[in-house]
Amino acid sequence: MVADSAHNPTPDELRRDLGGLASWRASHLRGDEKSEAQTFLDRLFRAYGHGGIQEAGATLEYRIKKRDVGQGAARGTAFADLMWKPRCLIEMKKAGSDLGRHYRQAFEYWMRAVPDRPRYVILCNFDEFWVYDFDAQLEEPVDRVSLKDLPVRWDTLSFLLPHEGKPIFANDLVEVTREAAAKVARVFSELRARGITRNDAQRFTLQTVMAMFAEDIGLLPGHVFTSALDDSLASPRPAEAAYENIFGLFREMNTPGSTPGGRYKHTPYFNGGLFADVAPFEVSKLELVALREAANTDWSAVRPEIFGTLFEQSMASGERHAYGAHFTSQADIARIVIPTIVAPWRERIAESRTRGRGGVPAMNKLLVELSQYRVLDPACGSGNFLYVAYRELRRIEHEILQTIAELAPKSVVPGQGGISYVHAGQFFGIDRNPFAVEVAKVTMMLGKKLAADELGDYEEILPLENLDANFIAADALFTPWPKADAIVGNPPYLGRRKMAEELGTDYTQRLAAEFPTVGGVSDFVCYWFPLTHDNLPPGGRAGLVATNSIRQNESRAVSLDYVVDHGGIIYDAVSSKPWSGDAVVHVSIVNWIKPDDSNPAPTPKTLWLNEGELLLELDHIPPALTASIDVRKAAALESNQNPAVCFQGQTPGVTKGYVIDSEAKARLIASKGGSEVIHPYLGGKPMLQQVEVDRWIIDIADSDLLEAQTKYPAVMKHLADIVLPERERLLAREEERNAKGSISSKFKPEAQHRLFMNRWWQQWRRRPELINSLSKIDRYIATSRVATFNRASVFQFVDSSIHPGDALTVFTLDDDYSLGILSSAVHRVWLEARCSTFKGDPRYTTSTVWDSFPWPQAPSTDDVADVTSVVSSLLEIRAGYLSQGITLAKQYDALRQPGKSKLREIHSELDQAVLKTYGFSEKEDLLSQLFALNQDLAMEPRNVRGPGGHNLMGARTTNYRLKMNEL
Repeated sequence: MVADSAHNPTPDELRRDLGGLASWRASHLRGDEKSEAQTFLDRLFRAYGHGGIQEAGATLEYRIKKRDVGQGAARGTAFADLMWKPRCLIEMKKAGSDLGRHYRQAFEYWMRAVPDRPRYVILCNFDEFWVYDFDAQLEEPVDRVSLKDLPVRWDTLSFLLPHEGKPIFANDLVEVTREAAAKVARVFSELRARGITRNDAQRFTLQTVMAMFAEDIGLLPGHVFTSALDDSLASPRPAEAAYENIFGLFREMNTPGSTPGGRYKHTPYFNGGLFADVAPFEVSKLELVALREAANTDWSAVRPEIFGTLFEQSMASGERHAYGAHFTSQADIARIVIPTIVAPWRERIAESRTRGRGGVPAMNKLLVELSQYRVLDPACGSGNFLYVAYRELRRIEHEILQTIAELAPKSVVPGQGGISYVHAGQFFGIDRNPFAVEVAKVTMMLGKKLAADELGDYEEILPLENLDANFIAADALFTPWPKADAIVGNPPYLGRRKMAEELGTDYTQRLAAEFPTVGGVSDFVCYWFPLTHDNLPPGGRAGLVATNSIRQNESRAVSLDYVVDHGGIIYDAVSSKPWSGDAVVHVSIVNWIKPDDSNPAPTPKTLWLNEGELLLELDHIPPALTASIDVRKAAALESNQNPAVCFQGQTPGVTKGYVIDSEAKARLIASKGGSEVIHPYLGGKPMLQQVEVDRWIIDIADSDLLEAQTKYPAVMKHLADIVLPERERLLAREEERNAKGSISSKFKPEAQHRLFMNRWWQQWRRRPELINSLSKIDRYIATSRVATFNRASVFQFVDSSIHPGDALTVFTLDDDYSLGILSSAVHRVWLEARCSTFKGDPRYTTSTVWDSFPWPQAPSTDDVADVTSVVSSLLEIRAGYLSQGITLAKQYDALRQPGKSKLREIHSELDQAVLKTYGFSEKEDLLSQLFALNQDLAMEPRNVRGPGGHNLMGARTTNYRLKMNEL
């Protein structure tokens, strides 16, 4: 916390005090990490305007949970030198240390520094500050600044000021990469616009990308590619000159040996498959100018692991899309690569190292095994996961070699450090997109040079490895997978209902035949889980990203349930978080092992909650990716299903035809029979976010066309004008699909729209059982079917004359006791554990939440009275706010903020009253107690008290409900 009196020093004061810090360090400190780091950091904070570290609210030697390496390793503790949440973490190293060698330690500290994970991480060796923003880029800091330059560049660390400033960084490689992708995408667009085939344009742009990378990272002599562009532009005939200059260079890059003379003298042989096909064409002056602009980029700063994705996404719209395209951040990729690949190798190194000098043979054995270790991404896209895995395994190799040198210096053969044991041929990728596969090959090729530079290797980089056999363009769901020790990746997501439309009927029928156990409402990503597990060898590990629906219901049954039921053990998982690769997708990240005797599952397991901001260590992670209990085993209770009480609201289908405004309602209700079939209509958002409603719905129960036309002529004409054409269009599309699919003997024709034409004037799902139930009561309970993340679901009484839309979940219960149970924390914890989600928001599902929710079995009269009394107060205060124009959404949004609140106090009272009706202990896990009750009731279903306040004295004490004039 910053004291109220704290103020930011002026720039002149910062220059003076930081200059003083630099002089003091030079005169008084040797740069010893253990004895001088804290004194140095305190002086740094004072220079930035604080009274010191403690006055700023930062903590020295901050404890961080970690899992010790080694077989069967348990919990351990690490200590970060300084933690100042949520701003920064600072890790000190001794003077002269190569800070680049410590970024992984800093990253792991940062990952586990939850909750309130700091935004920035600083590595410092007393003379240099390397600043990392791991949400943006992992391996490279966003800036490096020396202590002597800090007085001038103080704004690099402006987040250290008492009142945080916006830092200015000089090494934003993400921005550099976006710009590079945009420029090359522009070249591709120009080529396509003038008729160059897609394949030729793609190959040419990738060849130019490799050439620009190569000349900036020292693989080509000088700037030979840039010179070829300049000479072509200087020619009277630029296009003809480019034909010779650019493609001449590409041919030399594909010629074995070193070019002996001429303008391309000393050009080495690249191979790698990329230049195997050089198909020359004339390059226009406009395209040459665009390429020259791209060549101005410092390609050594471009990040290969995100360039491919940005470029691939940008091709369709030129450079514009690169600036808005999403890519998977390296930090998110690391959530899979580290636990699946890095951690087990580091554990093996630690185990071998503990044997002292006798560990050298074990280390040499590790090198041999490392050289044979294989990694597969069956949906590799542009190769981002494999690139990160390659770079990390090269670091593992380097760590082993360093350990050998430390254990037995004389055993190290001079020049051995120039031999790479890990090579790109150990990595395999499959993808349906042929261009993505080509990008992945280039990405991996670049990784070889960048890894060698980072680690100080001196091996020959060229010729590049030919990866044509490792990366193939194919459908992984119908293609044999290469053998691999680890399988990682981010398979494609596609909702079940969109699969037929986007993939085609033939494809979905083929899927059904090939994978008969995967179906229902499973997401497309679910197919990858059983296939991945089946392809793992004993002791193998896998890590996949998927939509968070894999934790839920039928999707879980065919994905994570399959993994666990077939011997897999989940040991590291993120329950749900927004995915960096797509801003609107919430994902789960799951790492698991197929253990054997020599490769047991890690202990403890790590479950990340609250969008990866909370860490929970467990003995077991269930497929539902929840703590403590396996809620998938909760049983559906007969008492909750019969009689039916919970319904989804009405689904009009062609909404614009059935849902009408006040003007249309007035016109139609005045016609014959109109008042009988036009009703007030309420959806989820209007119930929560409005205080009045102007929508009405047409609901015709008659199943005979002539009877309906006779009873309600004007209404039926309205539906014939608006609804019937759309129904006919959907029928025609269904018939077209059936005609295309009929060529397959396994094809099952669709008939829903054909059958529905018999009652086209009715709503798509009018839910007659619901409407019949509502006719017997004067009010019902409703809640929005999809709630807002981190805001409690709101349950409200609604007048039964109002027809609920399908955005509402409806309970045909009219008593205050039932509203109290549903509005309580007891019901909420079950809802959150058992619900499905939509973009990260909880969705109330009948089949999982309601059917299995156990109600109190023996509430006393006093218990019921306590609940209904609080409910009466709750209804009164909410009605008062509504009368002032304060919507239910605003009322409950206020509960997400600190501060005194009558509504909060009433809900706290309600939670206590409901907990008492169950007889649960406040000291034990609420979800576990609910689960136990569910299991007990399922074991003995007779005499189970189901939902509602029936036969409970005093269950209803109010008559309040939302009516039309109150909405």
